[in-house]
Amino acid sequence: MKSPSPWLLLGALLFTACDDSTPTPLSPDAGSQVDRGPRAIPLEGDPNGMFWDATTQTLFIGDDQNHRILKYRDGEGISVAATWADAPANSTNLGEITRMQDGTLVTVRFGFGNAGAVLFVRPDGTTGTVPNLPINRRRIGVTVTKDGRILDSYFVRNNNVNVGSIAQVTLEGTETELVGALQKPVGVLAVDDTLYIADQIAGKVYRSSLAAPAELTTLATITEPDLLSVGPNGTLLTGTRQGTVLSISTRDGATSALATGFQQVRGLAYDEANRRIFAADHDDDETNGTTHFLQIIPVD
Repeated sequence: MKSPSPWLLLGALLFTACDDSTPTPLSPDAGSQVDRGPRAIPLEGDPNGMFWDATTQTLFIGDDQNHRILKYRDGEGISVAATWADAPANSTNLGEITRMQDGTLVTVRFGFGNAGAVLFVRPDGTTGTVPNLPINRRRIGVTVTKDGRILDSYFVRNNNVNVGSIAQVTLEGTETELVGALQKPVGVLAVDDTLYIADQIAGKVYRSSLAAPAELTTLATITEPDLLSVGPNGTLLTGTRQGTVLSISTRDGATSALATGFQQVRGLAYDEANRRIFAADHDDDETNGTTHFLQIIPVD
């Protein structure tokens, strides 16, 4: 376990994350308190995918350890949002989270080749598993297009060789491949009419039109990119296994480090109104104890 106090690089400003328990207030006329960080919040669970709901000011966190979704709200801390009781043995791991237009949250289960699944929780709290999907697909990413289609990323392993794809999936139980010939697609993100894909083994972030998703071009070359999120000023965000939060220009693919010194950065979410980034900080070193964190990173 690394220290929960990484150095953060935000523009020309260099400062250290802390674990202070007092929220940072907004300006006096803001009428509320928002914790902009820097802050490392220890979690009883392993954070993976994240989704920021600006309407309810709620961060949803996929728990890769306990087959559930956690939530964070300023002033309330961390609590459980939804749990699926039917977790297969040794397959409690959840990936990215997204939200449909009716408020339904959708997440994916990796499944290690024998329990891959797409899961959902309705606005009334009802949980379910999408039926009839191939369980050998190791699912990691999921996104919703502006016209309401659900896209997931997955790969299958044949003779220790990964074959990855992006597919369109429905809650009724269909899954249709849109993009093939990938290696380990982790992040998948639909923004307006554009599809972005992070392939962790290839070390690439690809871009295509949603009208022709299979026609990929390379936006950026990055060592082991992870899940994708919208970031400040129209950029993309991704994390790395080297513990860095990266910003990617959607114009020319230029990358810059927004924050460094974490353990492994998985999912990310951006709160535009309060100019802060949430990062899933995964502890990959079990030799000295395991502590995972929700990192809150201010953006100025």
